[in-house]
Amino acid sequence: MQNRRKGQSTLEYITVFAAIVAAIVIFSYSTLKPAVQNMMNASATKINNATSSFTNQ
Repeated sequence: MQNRRKGQSTLEYITVFAAIVAAIVIFSYSTLKPAVQNMMNASATKINNATSSFTNQ
């Protein structure tokens, strides 16, 4: 009976750990996605401006 309680306790810790990791991943994704999109848009705008300055000459 002692081993079963230890296994149950381990399973509970793994379940809580997995829930915390999932919450962190979801929070990070929702927070970082707009920041990455803004950075990519800014880079694309700079590249577009640089290439248009070459074609206008």
